[in-house]
Amino acid sequence: MSFQWTLMKRSIAFAAVISLLAFFVSLPAQYLHISASPPPSALRQNIAVSHEAATHSNGCIHPPPDNCSFYVDCLEQRYHCGPSGYPLGYGEKYCTKFQTHRATLSANGQTWMLATMQCLQEALVSDAIGALNATTSCAALKDKAFATHANCYVSSGVCKLPFADWHAILEIVDVKTLSDSWDASEAMDRVFGVLCTSRRAEYMNSRLS
Repeated sequence: MSFQWTLMKRSIAFAAVISLLAFFVSLPAQYLHISASPPPSALRQNIAVSHEAATHSNGCIHPPPDNCSFYVDCLEQRYHCGPSGYPLGYGEKYCTKFQTHRATLSANGQTWMLATMQCLQEALVSDAIGALNATTSCAALKDKAFATHANCYVSSGVCKLPFADWHAILEIVDVKTLSDSWDASEAMDRVFGVLCTSRRAEYMNSRLS
């Protein structure tokens, strides 16, 4: 009887081992941490995609200086505001215009331009990456963006620039075209009419002489 019981236990144990092996064999490879090596072309493609994603993410977190791609690749990519929205209709448009007409600015004016471009983009990083305090609509994004313009202009030193640079800046921005945008007009009025008020009268006199 003891011999039969021992034989039965061994049979049960053997059957259990066979069942366990069959179970593992039937599992998908990823559950066994076993995978076939991908072909070289697929590996290169994965590396390229990963590198592109990392570069894109870094450019949105740390906008590169003297570069306007932040508005297209980061803000517009996230908000899809279209050609009349802030990212394309104002941010990217005037960033590119300043780059194109930088030669009309003095050396100090060009330094101011680069600092202002950087300030305006960095002020919207949280929105570009979808941080907790990011705006949730194109309208809110536009309001926030224009609210940063005056401070970025002034903190970068616009009030100290030669009047020739003031004139060049107003020509680049083309104040006449801003009449359709209350936010843009208000931002420029705040810069040259309020924050740089100590030099405004002098500037106006220089334009009349």
